[in-house]
Order: sequence, then structure tokens, then C-alpha cells
Amino acid sequence: VRVGIATAQGLVAPTNATLIGVPTHLIQAYQHRGGVGKQIVSVIPVGRNQVSYATYPTPLTGRSEETASGIIDVDEIEPQLSGEDAVICGEVSTTAYDLPRSPEDLVAIAIERLKRGVAATEPVEPIYSRPPTITAPRRT
Repeated sequence: VRVGIATAQGLVAPTNATLIGVPTHLIQAYQHRGGVGKQIVSVIPVGRNQVSYATYPTPLTGRSEETASGIIDVDEIEPQLSGEDAVICGEVSTTAYDLPRSPEDLVAIAIERLKRGVAATEPVEPIYSRPPTITAPRRT
């Protein structure tokens, strides 16, 4: 992700073009934006039988911010949402109508963020679900 962001920054720097960052959770949740009154929960596997999650209220827009996020065990997603009117979407979704991420949604979110000035005020940086697990090199 860092290499992709650095490459994009290098491509737009000489032209002073605008670089717009869009979180993956928002792209996944965006396809369910029409469900008023429901909470949208985007999930992405992060290994160790865990998922990164982000919840969004509806109606969802390209500028929506998550109301909660974190890492949780896969088998804890459903119990945590019991009693709530929620749509779970993403790479380990249990919904029957889940769709892959749409390039059209990415463009729609980026255009909305550009029109609202988000791109001009926020630097593009990676968002990590958990800190990198890099350790010091072993001595030989």
C-alpha cells in the first residue's frame, strides 16, 4: 500500500494534480448506501481468523466517516451485531447480495470528496488495521 501511495504521489507531483485517498472499508460499504436506518459493517480479513471492521451509519456518502472500527475475531461479528439492523459486507460477508468493489463507486466517492474539498486538506496516507509486525534483525 505504501509503495502504491508513493507511486501515485510521484505521478501527480510534477503536474500539481489532486490525489484523493479512499479507504477500502468505505468503498465496500458504499454499495449499500441506500439502506436508510441500517448500520453498514465492512469487513476485511487480516489473518489469524480475525477481520478489520468499520461501521457506517446510513445514509452513506462519499464523505462519511466510520462510527466504529477495529479488529475482531470472525466468529464474533454476528453476536456483536445481534439485535441491530445491520448489513455486513466485504471479503468475508455473510450477506447473500454482496457485490465486489465497484470502480464506479470508487470514482463516485473520489468526485464527491473532490467537490467537498476533502482532497485539498487531507494528505494521502495508509490506514493500518494493526501495526506492522516487523522485528529487529537477528544477529548471526
